[in-house]
Amino acid sequence: MLLADLQSRVRIALTNTLVDQWTLFAPSSGTSRPSPRTISFHLGWALRGMIERTWDVDAEYDRSGMVLESSVRLDEGTSRPPHLIVHRRGRLGPEHNLLLVELSADASGAPGSLDVDTAHAVQRRFGYRYGVLLDLRLAEEGTTARVTPHWRWTTLDDGPVTHAPQPVYSADVLAGITARARGGDAW
Repeated sequence: MLLADLQSRVRIALTNTLVDQWTLFAPSSGTSRPSPRTISFHLGWALRGMIERTWDVDAEYDRSGMVLESSVRLDEGTSRPPHLIVHRRGRLGPEHNLLLVELSADASGAPGSLDVDTAHAVQRRFGYRYGVLLDLRLAEEGTTARVTPHWRWTTLDDGPVTHAPQPVYSADVLAGITARARGGDAW
């Protein structure tokens, strides 16, 4: 699968997640923000229908208790699996590992922000053809949520494809998506 094709599929899955699960992101859903684990589950659920059946889509899939060296740990001081992966269970190598997704609800400029070098080290360690750091940049504006997703893509062979976070959607497309999502609350 080509990078552009995979990016389109992830974008569609993210759109469906935002629209179908808007109450997850809206402040009215509780006093705390959704965790990356919760969001990645819903994103993976939406992505499942976008990927050929030969691939498995798993959220926080632990490869038999994988232990990550400190140089490739996604969380400082702990070892945890990536938020979402597209792979073939039980098989290793780039031909069986398609995508690694690291997700943040709001990493823009925060300490411990998603680090492309660390994510790429994990990508190389396990042989994922593609990796994406997805920051939703969630914020509250009064009684409503604002989301402005940005991403950074890497490839196994070439490393970072985008050297800085790029918006997932243009401003007008994002406005249409959030209007659709908010309109769904009235149903």
